[in-house]
Amino acid sequence: MYKRQLPLAAACGSDDGGDGTVDPGGTDHTFVVSKVQVPTNGTEATALGLDIDDKANDANGGIDNQLGMVLGNIGALAPTLNIQGSIDEQVATGGIILLTNLLAKDLASASGVGLTVYLGDNPRPLPCTDANDTVCGKHLTGTGMFDISASSPQDATLAGKIVAGKFTGGPGTVTLQIALSAGMPIDLPLQKAKAELTGISTTGFTGGKIGGAIAKTDLETKVYPAIAATVRDTYDRDCDAPPAGTIANGCNCVAGSTGKTLQTTFDKMPADCTISDAEVVGFVSGLVSPDIDLDGDGMADAVSLGVGVKAVVGTFTVP
Repeated sequence: MYKRQLPLAAACGSDDGGDGTVDPGGTDHTFVVSKVQVPTNGTEATALGLDIDDKANDANGGIDNQLGMVLGNIGALAPTLNIQGSIDEQVATGGIILLTNLLAKDLASASGVGLTVYLGDNPRPLPCTDANDTVCGKHLTGTGMFDISASSPQDATLAGKIVAGKFTGGPGTVTLQIALSAGMPIDLPLQKAKAELTGISTTGFTGGKIGGAIAKTDLETKVYPAIAATVRDTYDRDCDAPPAGTIANGCNCVAGSTGKTLQTTFDKMPADCTISDAEVVGFVSGLVSPDIDLDGDGMADAVSLGVGVKAVVGTFTVP
């Protein structure tokens, strides 16, 4: 049975969507995200950021994307680390499935619009024909059908409005999925989340960004370990390290390789031709400065992240 539930997040005040309510008389427009873009340099981090803390005149000029800036710095340090490539692969093979429903009376201009993000499951057709398929993404052609994952939040809605074909909405809470290595994607709850979507039509949206604040716990238990795994995978690919505890021939890294750069950067305490989680976390956490205050005590206790998104039609049953 169909039911329309307006989540609490959509009933609160909205910075970008008028009075923050969602009009239940709108039409459901269901999409599947076909592209998730993370920053690979500082310029992209700024372009994909949003004003999460409503401080347009702060040191960042109102653009908050602290973790995006760090990922961009890591990408600049080791270009072949290819974090974006890992995300592209996960989206194409169905490891990352983000479903969105845009509830609106009109896709050109409307108030009381609701953007809801779900974690998806069970894509039809399958993303890849078989294990030998090198061009996956069969579910991202505009005819794909999906289920909402049993683990997906049901109330991740941002209230907003559409003006001249551009949606702006939030704040609210949205859960995204990203992949920083070849392993399983990680779920990232974003608080104080906002979104901007452009090029909206019945066939999808051609551009946009979603951003919010990542709590310290999620940063430490999800993001940092994923970055460490990515660094270690690349290091192991490029460096045939000698027995643990010894240093020989520069850890047997291919000269000029990303692995050699990573060994020089991270293998510090101790310098033993291995890269531990602690060494990566110690380095990365030194680059991260909390920039969002979640508990209202005037002290920054979370880190902002903004990513780019594109979407095509994806059919699923809206709760």
